[in-house]
Formats: sequence, structure tokens, C-alpha cells
Amino acid sequence: MARLSLPLIVLVPAVAVSGCTSGPRIEVASSGVLQSGAATYRLAAVDAEAPEVGAATVAVRRQLHARGWREGDKTADWLIEVAYAVRPQGTGAFTDDAARHGEWTTSPVLPQWWAAHRKTHVLSLTLNGPGAAANTYQASARTAVGDRKQDAALEALAEAVVADLPSGQ
Repeated sequence: MARLSLPLIVLVPAVAVSGCTSGPRIEVASSGVLQSGAATYRLAAVDAEAPEVGAATVAVRRQLHARGWREGDKTADWLIEVAYAVRPQGTGAFTDDAARHGEWTTSPVLPQWWAAHRKTHVLSLTLNGPGAAANTYQASARTAVGDRKQDAALEALAEAVVADLPSGQ
């Protein structure tokens, strides 16, 4: 019995430390496949005065630029609305398009006891355009992290949600 417990004593802390060093688990959801094509955009932020939404907008802009998208003026092909929220637990989410159909884009989730000190971060993009036809595409990324990892989580969320878009031309 003593031989069996020694490996467990060594293994349990190793597993715990490896869980701390891995990146946050990110879930991405989208409303379908966005066809490649026009890749100029203009950003609009929901609650742009909030500092965390401003940071999310900067992160999204950086990731769009890395994928080859170009920022334009009022004649840009896409108007991209950025929404960022931090909640103490997983909440549900509606978007305009989903609300018309009475569907949740993200269902509410009860918190687990082992995640009591984590907050749920959700970054959502809604792309409207191009042209006169109302083409709408929605993508969101979600993760739950502690306060020490929230800055890295925002950048990882922006990368994940923009990676769902086709690369620019």
C-alpha cells in the first residue's frame, strides 16, 4: 500500500500544476458559415464607454488586421458590432436575429462548486452587410477564468471569434 500512495502523492500535484498552466478552454458558436469576399469593416461597440468593451474592441481590431481585414469608413462592407460581458456565472444570451426566432444563442448554465471563483467572459461579434441586403452573421466565444487570467482570456476570445471568419483578401 505504501508503494501505491507515493506515486499518487507525486502525480496529484503534477496534474494540478498542469491544469494551471494550460490556456483557458474557449467555446465558439456561430450562426453559420460566412462566405469569403468583402473584407473591409467598421467597428461599433455596444456600451463603448465601458473600459472592458474598449479593450475588447482593440483586441478584435488587432485580430481582424492579423487575418487581412481592412478597416474602412462609412462605406465599409461590414459593420461589426462588438459586445463583451463578464458575469459571475454562465448566463443566457439573445441576439436580435435569434430573438426573432425565440432561440437562445447561449443557454443559461448553473455554476459548478469547483468554479466558484471564476467568471464567465463572453465576446460576441455581429456582422451586418455587405450591400443593401441585410446579411447578418453572428459569432461568439466564451470562457470561464479567474481574475488573474482575465487579460489573457480577452485576447484568446478575440483570436477565437475572429478565427471563425474567412481571411481578408
